[in-house]
Amino acid sequence: KVEKQKGPSSSMAARTLRQEGVVRLNGILSPSTATTLRTEILERRSAAYAAVSSPGSDSNEWRKYFADVLLKKERCDLLLPLKGEFTLQTALHELLVSSNLLHTLLVTALGGDDVTLYELSALISEPGSPRQPVHPDNPYQDVPPLLTVFIALQDILPGMGPTSFLPRSHTAATHAAYNDSVPARDELLQQSSSVAALLRAGDVALFDSRTMHCGGANDAVEGDTRVLLYLSFRNPRATEAIGNVGSMLPSIPSTTLRELRAKLSRGTTGTDPFDDAQETESILRSLRLAAAQGDARSQLQLGTHYYLGEGGVGDVNPIEAVRWFERAADQGLAHAQFNLGFCYSVGMGVTEVDVERATELFLKAAEQGHPGAREAYDEARG
Repeated sequence: KVEKQKGPSSSMAARTLRQEGVVRLNGILSPSTATTLRTEILERRSAAYAAVSSPGSDSNEWRKYFADVLLKKERCDLLLPLKGEFTLQTALHELLVSSNLLHTLLVTALGGDDVTLYELSALISEPGSPRQPVHPDNPYQDVPPLLTVFIALQDILPGMGPTSFLPRSHTAATHAAYNDSVPARDELLQQSSSVAALLRAGDVALFDSRTMHCGGANDAVEGDTRVLLYLSFRNPRATEAIGNVGSMLPSIPSTTLRELRAKLSRGTTGTDPFDDAQETESILRSLRLAAAQGDARSQLQLGTHYYLGEGGVGDVNPIEAVRWFERAADQGLAHAQFNLGFCYSVGMGVTEVDVERATELFLKAAEQGHPGAREAYDEARG
């Protein structure tokens, strides 16, 4: 049995990432999740290949399933959906919620949890896949535009074409030499040291997108199918163009790291947090329970949903709106008193207009400092 290598502390890892442009994090994803996800990704690739090659598919059919990848021979960049993909959601939970290390590094390096998910895909190479040219994912700018997370879904051996990184190549000087001329680039690459990401299943390579790297050649004899799950996060503080389109399905909305972690945490309740219908139903169920147990703010929110016909309650229902506004108003909630006063003033959801009742409610709300309640009270009094 091979012992799991102890990884660096968060402070050491942050320093390494800042100085070297790449850091290894061991065992962030469990081997069992990695194995299951690898199988599902390869099944998805087979289905995508079948769809692309089916009769009647047009020349752009592949774009529904794949992103562009440098050197396509025996190599693909498979786009991954989130909705309904419970193994992928489990993997992301392990990476971003269960693991404080990866989350801490992303927040520290990019300046906050407002960074947005920019890529979610799988890089797959087969035996015979050639070595990529050395390249950065983004042109140089002073602020790191992206951090990218490569997660090995199986042990990566030398023959499988591990990714090679050029440490400390995320600098302005290195990019200037790389872009200067072919001889200057050749000299730079000859003089630069490199490190191969020989990761075990579940290990992570986290790197600054300005760092030079390349996918290695997957040996036709000694190689094997290599699957990397990867995701990247875009830094809102990097305002210059980043030079590439993220590998992510357009159906996945813009999501911050903070929002993504919150959704993944809710996924442990048994619903799919990336299925809007299920998510709305789950939220409404919790809201109804809290309102029934007497929580005034939940009663107000439920009444508002019925008033507007939103939040999964169906069509507008003024009678139900008034019922919940009444309960919240009885507990002294000013906004509920104001809403209920309005309903009485116009006869919405009640048997008839009741100006006296509306005036009473507006006054109660005004006495608590509700904005607009004093004006409504004066108007109701005539």
